[in-house]
Amino acid sequence: MTRDLPSGRATLAYPSTWHLTRTDPGTVTASNTAGGEIRGYLNITPQQGEENLGNWASFRPAHNQEEGDSNLTALASATGLRFRGGQGSCVKDRYATESAHHYLEVACIVKGADATTVIVGAAPPELWSRFSPVIERAISSFNA
Repeated sequence: MTRDLPSGRATLAYPSTWHLTRTDPGTVTASNTAGGEIRGYLNITPQQGEENLGNWASFRPAHNQEEGDSNLTALASATGLRFRGGQGSCVKDRYATESAHHYLEVACIVKGADATTVIVGAAPPELWSRFSPVIERAISSFNA
């Protein structure tokens, strides 16, 4: 399944077994849930501020902390990555939310011809091996 951002400048691909979730205006989110708990999460959001390909490895963890995440551990980062229609930088980290849910996350910023977009995929650490292939496929096929 696919869903375009309301701006039409990026497309999220997600599994047909996942469902669209209402989140912030101007974004697209798909998730896999069970019993009200998020098991897998994908989101695309237009660039909203000072984030860019060069500062992504420091910007994203700082942004997560500003949103209330704690115990944040950066696991990996990369720049100069190729995406469909653009180039990007990615960060993989783990953290705990304000509600004490723990997640592993891959977050990328991708600069396309017309716009810069952030794509995020996350899952609880104990489910990462199950959901990471889907998350990583969605991120690697992201069309900026």
